[in-house]
Amino acid sequence: MKRSQRYKRLASGIKLLTDAVGGEVKAAVVAGALTVTGVAPVCAGSRRLPGAPPISLTPERQLGIIAASGVSLSAFNRIRRGIGGSRLGLASLPVLRAARLRLAGLPAKQVAVTASGAHLVSLKDAVKEKLDALWESNGFVERLLRDRDLKPIPQTEAYQVPAAGDIGSMAASPPANVKDVHMTLGLDKGGSPSSVKIVAGLANQRRPHRLTNTILVGVCPADKDKYDEVSAMLGEHLDQVAELVRDGIVVGGVRRAVRLMLSGDYEALCTVHGHKGPSATMPCLMCYSTRAPTATHAGLDLIFGTLQDVDVPSPTHPRTSAHLVEMASSRASGDPPGALIDGTSQATLRSIERPPLFTIDPRQIVPIPLHILLGITLRLLRLAMELIISCRGGAAGLAFAYGLAETLRCTVRVRPTHYHGGVFIGRDCHTIAEASDAVCRTLLGLVPERDHVAYKRLWFLWKGLARTMSRAAEVDAAEARAFRANALLFVRHMKRSFPWVNISPKLHMLMYHAPDFLDRFGSIGLYGEQSIEAWHGFYTQNSAKYAAGTEVEACANLVRVMAVAREANNTHLSSDTRRSAKVGARRARRSGDRRKRENKAGSVECRATREKAIREGRKWARKVFKVGDRTFETFLTRLASGGE
Repeated sequence: MKRSQRYKRLASGIKLLTDAVGGEVKAAVVAGALTVTGVAPVCAGSRRLPGAPPISLTPERQLGIIAASGVSLSAFNRIRRGIGGSRLGLASLPVLRAARLRLAGLPAKQVAVTASGAHLVSLKDAVKEKLDALWESNGFVERLLRDRDLKPIPQTEAYQVPAAGDIGSMAASPPANVKDVHMTLGLDKGGSPSSVKIVAGLANQRRPHRLTNTILVGVCPADKDKYDEVSAMLGEHLDQVAELVRDGIVVGGVRRAVRLMLSGDYEALCTVHGHKGPSATMPCLMCYSTRAPTATHAGLDLIFGTLQDVDVPSPTHPRTSAHLVEMASSRASGDPPGALIDGTSQATLRSIERPPLFTIDPRQIVPIPLHILLGITLRLLRLAMELIISCRGGAAGLAFAYGLAETLRCTVRVRPTHYHGGVFIGRDCHTIAEASDAVCRTLLGLVPERDHVAYKRLWFLWKGLARTMSRAAEVDAAEARAFRANALLFVRHMKRSFPWVNISPKLHMLMYHAPDFLDRFGSIGLYGEQSIEAWHGFYTQNSAKYAAGTEVEACANLVRVMAVAREANNTHLSSDTRRSAKVGARRARRSGDRRKRENKAGSVECRATREKAIREGRKWARKVFKVGDRTFETFLTRLASGGE
């Protein structure tokens, strides 16, 4: 700027100052006796906010937020320079890289690559780090056990480390009045690229299933998750888990017990227990009930009962941790670690064929709420096809299956997903339950009214059960009692109204063991396997960000980044939620209200997308129909042979 231009601007400023504050104040400013500071105007009641203060987060916390958001450092640096950089307190690229090096040296963040996959070096330090962060941010939530009257039991005593070799410590089930931490550990195979994820969760927080609230313990590239592979993967952490359970952990200056709970899908739970699986003679992991009455195991059926005995109030012979400890120590001295347990009868083995990797109290096996939701929703849809087959034959059943798939696509607006095995995801299962009237209407005029009413009642009961079971929050005593009563009613009504239905381990678990778990811990959804499934989806969507020369190195990159992401706690990632409206304030009441689902036009899709959805729906329908047709044919064969 030239001198003449400066003079012109100065003269203009003096004139504006004279008009604004008067001649006397202007003279004082010109003489230097008074200083004027310009401030951006903020009117009372306006939506304009004053300038934000500089960010006070440490570089490590900023790095955690960056990792949790899936942003690279170079991309963040471009954003930083564009919005003001250091003036806002945002760390520079060299500072962030130095912070990353410091974090990589912490025991809780170190990652080791082994023959089985990428693993955290110290699970104990990672759990300790997470609990300390929760305590410092006031995010730690006490989880109290309940007594027989469903009243919370106060935790009044600190945990005392037991003597070495105490079996009680192996069961990971301290007394209810001892201060504890509820820790879940689960694994599952899935995602693309296929891998087994080992995930630890802490229920002592508000949103335990959010990915940044869980601990990604290990990611192992694998196409199989059989016992030998799983034992090698978990072998990296078994000693640390045993140490955690034995010694407890100090939170807020008080030593607490670690109440370990096992989660995951049913096959994974069977694998870690050395169990034969859901088709075994004793398929349940919580009790010794046999699968169905057979002549071969008639003695066991008489002693322990079967899954088909829906009229008994509860299973009479629950599994115990003492039996698991006995099976774990039954391996002969010369056998390899994963060898089959031979030389004993079924009455002794009770469907445990290999040494269990964990010997915790079976009451602390989480009743797989997500997979029960998926399985029973699919079972109810298949039951509608079986009703048509029983009344009108197989050809009519297949045509009905195609029509049902179209109803789900057009009216309920859900469709099977290829990445979920060609079935409906959990959110869609809840949608189907809420819109079950549309499913029931497809049976009108095709089956007897008695069967239609019975089928409709099943959906009514299942809708409430699914809500209570899946909700990641504590359930009050009244709702827990209703859940127990309705679970018994649901399974018994299904078996009595439709005698060809076979009571599967999932139905048995819903009927007996899920209510027991809910009564004892106050929630099922808080401890479920949703977070493990979410990790599959996260890695599938973001695998390109962690690409490396080998698959195991890509897994290691994921574990490293997620270890850094734990630096960002809930106070950094959560914003204040708006206040809830009054009950019914925003509810659509008029029949023509466009907020109602039936009055919405839905999303616009092209012809190719619509045709693809129809093909996938028909493929799903054929697959489910074949299973239903085979089920009903087996039932008729059993009746013809004189069986029950």
